[in-house]
Amino acid sequence: MRKIETYDRFHRHFRAWADREIDSLLALGRPGNGKSSAYRQVLGNRSYHLFSARKSPLQVYCELYDDPDSPVVFDDISALLVDNNFLDMLKSLCETGQKIIRWGTTTSKLEGRKTSFASTSPVLIVLNKIPDKNPDVRAVLDRCDVIQFEPTKTEIIGRMREIFPEDRHLIDLMAELPVLPTLRTLIKARQWARSTHLDLLEELFAECGVPGPVSTLLEIMRTQPETEWLPKYIEATSLTDRTYRRHKSIAREILACRQSV
Repeated sequence: MRKIETYDRFHRHFRAWADREIDSLLALGRPGNGKSSAYRQVLGNRSYHLFSARKSPLQVYCELYDDPDSPVVFDDISALLVDNNFLDMLKSLCETGQKIIRWGTTTSKLEGRKTSFASTSPVLIVLNKIPDKNPDVRAVLDRCDVIQFEPTKTEIIGRMREIFPEDRHLIDLMAELPVLPTLRTLIKARQWARSTHLDLLEELFAECGVPGPVSTLLEIMRTQPETEWLPKYIEATSLTDRTYRRHKSIAREILACRQSV
């Protein structure tokens, strides 16, 4: 398993898979960092199978049987990874080149389909984490090119700026917050900003926390006259007056939120 920290390298792996240079790719990573949007982007208008845990193994088999060579994406299938029938099928799907996919029993639900077929489909599996130490799951991993996507905060903030350039002020604020954000954090924050019922800053600070130096400044602002804020802040944090001005703006917004509650 290789750790990937940049969106550029991550997206290059997905393009390599979509162009069939990689037969089976398994991408792990925390939710909200763009794994699903990455495969939608690289596949574009191409026909492909998309399966989630809402599909039964037999439904997966039948759909693949009817179109055995299109790319296959399994997105968020942790629940299916405890099903032996599905794992047997997935192990076969993740083999290199042409593979034979089998269904173990004859059933009327096959609706005339045979119990085996040949497939050349490239397979992408997208998971937030590997669900357990099941040896059959490990066998799937052994057949895949496995990558762990862990973008840095700098990468995430840069990606936000690329996708939502009009939200510069909001993204600047999120860059200051202590919690590692995701793209979904920004999407939620944009909804809060549009809401007539919610206070954006109140929700954002509750979601992501407050930077340590800002907390320090809040206490200084609460206990000291304004003429002492800057020297006390620099003394307590060893930061600059430029940082102080930025943090004072955030602190004032926090205080305004607290006073409105």
